[in-house]
Amino acid sequence: VIMLGVEVVEKEAFMNCPALTDVECGKLEIIKYGTFGDCESLRSINLLSTKIVEECAFADTGLTEATFGSKLETIEEGAFYSCPALERITIPLKDGLITHDNTFQGCENLKHVDLVEGPIHETIAALQLEEWRNDMNEEIDSINQILPDTDAGSRWNDDYHDDDVGEKAQAVQLWIRLVLSRIICYKA
Repeated sequence: VIMLGVEVVEKEAFMNCPALTDVECGKLEIIKYGTFGDCESLRSINLLSTKIVEECAFADTGLTEATFGSKLETIEEGAFYSCPALERITIPLKDGLITHDNTFQGCENLKHVDLVEGPIHETIAALQLEEWRNDMNEEIDSINQILPDTDAGSRWNDDYHDDDVGEKAQAVQLWIRLVLSRIICYKA
């Protein structure tokens, strides 16, 4: 699917498209509820202009990698629910980015979070002491040490609604706050 001029993809627009493998979006800002849900052949996305990923936008997909840009403001409830193949996500460092604890529920293989290149890396490079730079780089990489052993929670099934949302979203939320507070401390 090529949507170079599209800014908003409506609710469930491509839901249940098992043959959908690639999405190319030049200006996509808002991905509505369930837009790419159940697209089991969708493997990677590169959505640098996206600002909002609504509820269940990529639920039950075959995604292994998701890359967002610095414009990303919100990833809503269950956005990546039950994406067991998802291994890596690239996001900006923004507090409040992930709005719910179930954002990565059922994403057992999510092990890497990368930061969008930009201001945070420039700030770290500008820190006066090498010890501070090393500490910040270790803090940034700490999420990739934590996530592999963090519970992803159970996936729901038709007979049973499971409240076990896991801890991956919580770990990412806490990590973002820690990195931001540490950089504020060093900048001061």
